[in-house]
Parts: sequence; C-alpha cells; structure tokens
Amino acid sequence: MTKIQSVMLAVVVASTMFTCAQAQAREAIDWRTCPEAPKDHPVRCATVRVPADWSTGRGQVTLRIARLSAADEAKRVGVLMFNPGGPGSGAVGYLTQPQYADQYIGKSLMERFDVVGIDPRGVAGSEPIQCSEPAHDPAVDRFPSDAEGVRDLMAANVAFAESCHGTSAEHLDTMSVAHDMDAVRSLLGEQQISFLGVSYGSMLGRAYAERFPDRLRALVLDGIVDRSLGADELAVDDAKAVQDSVNWFAEWCAGQDGCGVDVPDALRSIQDMADRGELKAGQANVTAREVQMGVNARLQSPGLYPDLAQALKAARQGDGTALDQSDSWGYGAYRSIICQDVDTRGIAARLPELGRTVREAAPALRGYSEFWDIMSGCVGWPIPARWQPHPWRPAAQLPPVLLVSGAHDVATPRPWAENTRRELPNSMLVRWDGDGHTAWPMHNECANARTVDYLITRTLPPPTTAC
Repeated sequence: MTKIQSVMLAVVVASTMFTCAQAQAREAIDWRTCPEAPKDHPVRCATVRVPADWSTGRGQVTLRIARLSAADEAKRVGVLMFNPGGPGSGAVGYLTQPQYADQYIGKSLMERFDVVGIDPRGVAGSEPIQCSEPAHDPAVDRFPSDAEGVRDLMAANVAFAESCHGTSAEHLDTMSVAHDMDAVRSLLGEQQISFLGVSYGSMLGRAYAERFPDRLRALVLDGIVDRSLGADELAVDDAKAVQDSVNWFAEWCAGQDGCGVDVPDALRSIQDMADRGELKAGQANVTAREVQMGVNARLQSPGLYPDLAQALKAARQGDGTALDQSDSWGYGAYRSIICQDVDTRGIAARLPELGRTVREAAPALRGYSEFWDIMSGCVGWPIPARWQPHPWRPAAQLPPVLLVSGAHDVATPRPWAENTRRELPNSMLVRWDGDGHTAWPMHNECANARTVDYLITRTLPPPTTAC
C-alpha cells in the first residue's frame, strides 16, 4: 500500500467513524412528535438532561428542544441553532407552529438546515423559574434620589430574588446556557453548528464564541449588546437610544393624518396623570413606570406605532389599559437571568447621580430604558454576576462573524455594534437605516437577505454593504 493510499484509507476510516458517531448520538436523543404541533408538521421534540452547575457537574436540568430537519436533504448545510432574545423567551415554540417557523426562520434556511431550538434553562419548557413575589413593587422608586431610596430598592430586589425557585435558579447565567447549547450540539453528533443570536441572543452567541470558537461554523449577531461595557454605560447609552426612538415616533406621528398626538406633550401629561393616580386599567392604577415600559415596548417596531398612538389617546382620557405592562409575561425569568449577567456591584452608591444623567439624556420617558430597568432591578442581587465586562477575545478558530445593526434601535444602539466590529477583526457589520429593534426577522429585508446568504455560504458581504 502506498503512502497516498494509506492516507486516503485513514480519511475514509475517520469519516466512517464520525458518521457512525453522528448516528449513535442522534439516536441518543429520543425525538418524538410535539404535542402542540399540527399532525402534518414535521417538527420533532425531545428532552435532554444537563448539569445544573457546569463548574462542578452537580444537579440536573431538563431542557426541552425541537428540531425541524432540512427540507432538502441533498442541499443540507448542517445544524442552525438560534435564540430569539429576551432573556426569558424559549425557542421551541418558534418551531412547533408552522406559521411561526415560516415567519421567523424562513423557507430558505429551513430548506438547507436542521433548525434546532432550545428553551434555555429556567424558561418555557425547560424547568421554568417560579417567583412568588412580583418583580416590581410600585411603592419602590427605581430612580432613588438618596441613600435611603437606594436601600429600599436593594431590599425589594433581594426580596424578589429570594422568591424565585427552580432547579437552576442559581445557575441561569448565559455561560451556563452556552454550555447547554454545546451539550445539545454534542448529542446531535455535530462537530460544528451555525448560530443566529438576536438581541439577548447576541449575548449568548458571544458567550458561546468565546468558550467554544472551534465549534462554530457561522455566527450572526443582530441587535448587539456590547458586553465590554459596564452596567452604567449600558444604561446611559440606552437612554439616548430611547429618546432617539421617541423622536422618530413623534416624527412619524406628525406625518400621519390620523395620528393626532403631540407626542412630547402627551408623554409628559400621561406620566403626570399616573403620578396623581388618575391613570387606570380597570380599577387598578397604572404607574408612570408601567407607562414607560408600555411605550418602550411599542417603540420596538414601527408596525406598532399606530397602536401606540391609539394607546396615548386613550391614556389622555384616563384609560391606561393599553399601556399597562404587568409582570405576567415571564418578567421573573427575565430578571433572574439577566441579573446573573449584568454586574451591578459598585453601582448602588452612584444610582442617584446616574438617574440624573439618564433623565437628561432621555427626558421623554424620564430616563427610562430597558437597561436602566435591568441595572436598577439587579442592584443588590444576591447571586453575583458571573460575567465581567471585557473586550472580545477572538480566537483564531472563530469563523467570520456577521454583525447587524439598525440606525435607530431602541434597545441595542448602533455604537454597541460599531465597538464590537472594531474588536472583531474577522467580522462585517451590516448597517441598516430606519427604526425598530433588530432587523431579524421583519424590519429590514436587505439585512435579512445578507444574513441568509452568509449563513448558507459562510461568506461575508462586502465591507461597503449598507441597507
């Protein structure tokens, strides 16, 4: 046997061994029909167990996963995992209903990839966290003006944290979720995966990339959280983004014959009404914070602008029902996860000063932003954040990375994406114009087309690409 023949045989044997290993690994997952899926929908669901504490291997958490196999096996590229954001949102539900899969993933990707969704630990079908106390006490000011107010806020945060229970309650940090992802990858028998991370999913994508760079075939981060920044910097930047988005909504409203709202005046008036107890949802008072959350939620998408205009009109008449943001949508899981990833140690004493800074930056919603809500809600959290802000640590094995950012994103400002681009030499940033949080899946067709092309080909678009 010649040397070349020996090498060729070794390659064949290695390939055969890997194929067998893949088959055995796939068989290790007991795929079954998903009870909530239509009978003719090809999605399959399963549960897998992973350690609750990856650092010690102690405890177990059961994860729910779903898989839509590639529609065209001959064109199959590999496995695509995704995280739609939150945190607190599962991925399984996006695959079990055909209409959601079509809208969120799209036929082009479903044709070429086995799309795998995971409900992160503590969320949806993966042993969801249960909290007996509400995440928000209306009597506690989230913009404390003095040391006593800070102490009250911290005590409220601790009381809420201690009311949350679950197998993984102390291990909900994003790096643990990244380890869970890699465990699923291994069980699937895949050497590499492609990953699409949207909003909070960008935090998960970065955690996975820094820990397992060689196991990524392709990586897209859309709506990027800059994890090199501290909590205070994130809150100030996001306040500016909220004010920018309010201004864009006001400009839209001024150009619509049927809008009929003076946005700055309406926001001032409605928040003042809430302070006086004059804004109601049924018999319950709607607080200024709930108004701020309701407005911010509708600034996530231009498609919600008409609803926001109607909500503001109703609120001026005392009906705050449409703006009321209750905690029933899973805010407990959201807070329990994000507080293990955003380090607020050293922030407490500076909260009054920071509050004045963000109010100046975003007067329309009195300094409110999602990241102020995070920072103020995590001060005093009894489980220390495991992530410490640091610049990207790109490894040689990391594939080319596609970054996507909107010019007027209310939750993840453009400067965060620009900074990430500078820190990642082998990356490309698709900048799209307009408003809305993240391009994927519905805010910019051009950026989404670049995402699909990259995921299939792993070729970055030209550096001059703009949408």
